[in-house]
Amino acid sequence: MTRVALLRLVVIAAALALVEAMCRLGWIDRFTMQPPTQIGLDFWKLLRSGKHVDAIGKTLANAALGFALAVSVGVLVAVLIHRRRLLREALEPLFATYYAIPVLAFYPLLIILFGVGDGPKITIAFMLGVIAIIVNLLNGLDRVPRVLVKTARVLGMAPAQIVWRVTLPYAAPYLLTGVKFALAYSLI
Repeated sequence: MTRVALLRLVVIAAALALVEAMCRLGWIDRFTMQPPTQIGLDFWKLLRSGKHVDAIGKTLANAALGFALAVSVGVLVAVLIHRRRLLREALEPLFATYYAIPVLAFYPLLIILFGVGDGPKITIAFMLGVIAIIVNLLNGLDRVPRVLVKTARVLGMAPAQIVWRVTLPYAAPYLLTGVKFALAYSLI
């Protein structure tokens, strides 16, 4: 374990100990918050009872489906609009302001469209994650050196080969940043 990782663990443990002490001493009343140890015990009892295992599994499945859709559609859209200047200029302001829109406000509309079930939840997970993928991948694709693409063309690669063998591997760190955000958003 590195020193940085150890320091992180120490900081987290100290913060939990501080909150535990504040709860036990009454500085934070039990109505506002239970001590973290009590929360952990109650969570463990809840998991052991098995009452909510199906609900947890359903929630994780919905988040996974929304995440998978966000990644696949996001990569496809980013690759398709990257070189189309007019389309990209039209969509860029929408991408920049997308997170100013509270996506959860669409939940009643999604219930009307998809009914009460998994559809609205998966759609919200998708809507939150797809823009993170698109924006980050476009950022990465913009940084691919032109010489790499020109060299691939000289070598006779088809456009699809250039995408899969040159531009996406080069933009992978940016794509993985988008994937990280999309995973967090889909779980939210």
